[in-house]
Amino acid sequence: MALDNPALDGAASILIGLTLALTALLVARETKGLLIGEAASADIRDSIVTLAESTAGVTRVNGLITVQTAPQEITVAMSLEFADALRVPELEAIVIALENKIRKGHPEVATLFIKPQAHEHYEKLKPEDDPGYIEP
Repeated sequence: MALDNPALDGAASILIGLTLALTALLVARETKGLLIGEAASADIRDSIVTLAESTAGVTRVNGLITVQTAPQEITVAMSLEFADALRVPELEAIVIALENKIRKGHPEVATLFIKPQAHEHYEKLKPEDDPGYIEP
């Protein structure tokens, strides 16, 4: 109105529309992964594997699946092989200690599932087609 040029109003409207469309595309791209679930970053997965491998009584990390369910919320499922000589109370203590180590190092881990499993049995069932699966 100040410049007395109605073409500028049209151009400004088009620029505003493009800005809104670009913003919508960026928001859609970011939320898509959270809606359908995506794997946690490689750094977090590697750190969790390292924490598990450094825990006394854990013989091997068979596999790890992570799902980022919110910006600061991760669900972790692990298959671990434990030393054969362990009794149930010792196994429980190791799992609790590992859970504490992981939650201390990664407070974004909201849910943690640990499955004791022999490596041979895991190999028969490993979820290679799962996008969150990593080979330790």
